[in-house]
Amino acid sequence: MNIRKATIEEQLTLQNLLQFYMYDFTEYTEVDTLSNGLYQEMPDFNLYWNEPQSRHPFLIMVSDKIAGFAFVKNKETGKDIHILSHFFILRKYRMNGLGTAAAKQLFTLFKGNWELYQLEKNIPAQKFWLRVISEITDGNFVDEFENGKRYQFFSV
Repeated sequence: MNIRKATIEEQLTLQNLLQFYMYDFTEYTEVDTLSNGLYQEMPDFNLYWNEPQSRHPFLIMVSDKIAGFAFVKNKETGKDIHILSHFFILRKYRMNGLGTAAAKQLFTLFKGNWELYQLEKNIPAQKFWLRVISEITDGNFVDEFENGKRYQFFSV
């Protein structure tokens, strides 16, 4: 498994993968497809290539095959806080440690303070992230609920 920065030429690939991501989320949200059968594009998608100092799109690869993606951005408050805004592993690659390895690799790529959240209804994601964050921080993190989301704050 390796994680690599997505290139401008791979924007369409990530847009396509985001459709699967959005589909998976419909289990926890009220989101429907547009009239063309696709889900709405991520509002800040293009900024990941227009603001390369503060936004970072990644592809997660296994033996040169796409296994998922991650989007990391810096918090806009001016503080040095990294946000894992989107993280997705294709179903074929789940439940074998790949997501854990990919997440830990991302956290170590960007040393410092981190923030991420899960939807309150997405219990599997909460369990995954609590386990991963606990492992990488030896249990030293803040976990709180606010406005239908479960947030974690920690340092790597």
